[in-house]
Amino acid sequence: MDVFRLIGYLRQCNADVALVGAAAWGLALLLQRTLCKRLGGRAARALPLLLGIALYAAYAALTGAFAGAEAASVLGEGIACGSLATAIGAIASGGTAADARAACVKALLAPYDLSDGQAESIARMVGSDEEGALAALADIAGEEMAPQLYGALEKALAGL
Repeated sequence: MDVFRLIGYLRQCNADVALVGAAAWGLALLLQRTLCKRLGGRAARALPLLLGIALYAAYAALTGAFAGAEAASVLGEGIACGSLATAIGAIASGGTAADARAACVKALLAPYDLSDGQAESIARMVGSDEEGALAALADIAGEEMAPQLYGALEKALAGL
C-alpha cells in the first residue's frame, strides 16, 4: 500500500477516528519496543486493535459521545481506530495493501489460531465472497461467532 492509498483510506475516516487510530499505532509501537518486548505473536498483533478500541472509548467518555450513542457504535468506531492503527503498522513495515488487510484480519482474530494463509484468504473473501468468508470464519471461531466476526471484518476492511 502506498501513500496515496493511505490518504484515500484516511479520507474515509472521521477526523477523530484518524487521530485516535494514529495515536493507537504510536502507543502500540512504543509499548512493543519498551514494556511489552516479550509479548507473544498473537498479543503483539492484537495490541494496536485493542489500544484503538480502548483509546476511542476513553475519547468518547471524555467528550460525552457515550451520552448520545449506543455502545455498539462506539465499539464500531473503536474497531475502525484499531484497524487503522494495524494498517499504519503494516504500511510502516513496508507491506502492501494485501499485507495490511491480512494484518487487520489477524489482529481482529488474534484470540483464534490463524495462519498467515488463512488470514490472507479471509481478507480476500471479505466483501467479495461472503459465503466463503463465513464458512472460513465458522471453521475458525464457530458457527455462532462467524456472522459477528464477518461484520467486524467487513467494517474494518472497507477502506483498505
